Amino acid sequence: RASPGRGLAAHASRSFSARAASVAVDETSGAALYEAVVVVAGGIEDDGTLPAWVLSRLDLAAAEYFRHAKARPRATPPTYVVLSGSATPHKPPPVQRGGFTYHESTAMAEYLMEKWKVPASALLKDTASMDTIGNAYFSLMLHAAPRGWRTMLVVTSAFHMPRTRAAFEWVFGLYDGGGDKKIELAFQETPNDGLDKEVVAARAEREAASEAALRENQQRVVSMPAFAEWLYTTHMCYAVGRQHEIGAFEEMKNDPALKSY
Repeated sequence: RASPGRGLAAHASRSFSARAASVAVDETSGAALYEAVVVVAGGIEDDGTLPAWVLSRLDLAAAEYFRHAKARPRATPPTYVVLSGSATPHKPPPVQRGGFTYHESTAMAEYLMEKWKVPASALLKDTASMDTIGNAYFSLMLHAAPRGWRTMLVVTSAFHMPRTRAAFEWVFGLYDGGGDKKIELAFQETPNDGLDKEVVAARAEREAASEAALRENQQRVVSMPAFAEWLYTTHMCYAVGRQHEIGAFEEMKNDPALKSY
């Protein structure tokens, strides 16, 4: 098996508590160890294949899994890999056997199992999120909170990292875990593989606008109950009052950024 994901620089981790979670360290290399690695979904082709920039994220996750396996040979699993993403509201999802939606997280799991032989027992899916805010919220509520994780590494592409970091820090910062049990996050970006400069520029413009809106909402939504109310009553991807807007793809039809979803 080849070694995936070499040479990718990690961002410094950030704690949300005066009494931060203690990050375990690999005694051999001194590198941080995490209870889970979250891979944020980044799009899927009409035929169900994953684009190059998503494969880069998954290759890094595979490298992290095997690094943890070497450092924790007795742990089962040595770390979990959370695959976060259902579909995007910007284009129709592909369909799999039986006529069911082919979730991005399902395609991501298949790639890790088939290409890198990461065991299914180490892979956890989020099939609810349709955007970056959802990636953060459902990674927390479906997996991190029920399992009591204290440390996580979040992986996404360079073009997507600023908004991803803002979303995860907002959502996880609202979670107290019962007392002082905050979850410590670290972030690691991967290259924008497979995207030309025009597409990256167009996507960067959309990312900046979305991050600005996110930070504006963050100023108003300052508790987890308020966040859940905001998400499920106002957000296009999750509010019943806006579900009729899903499937209206005209906004993105001629936008070069569509190629990055």
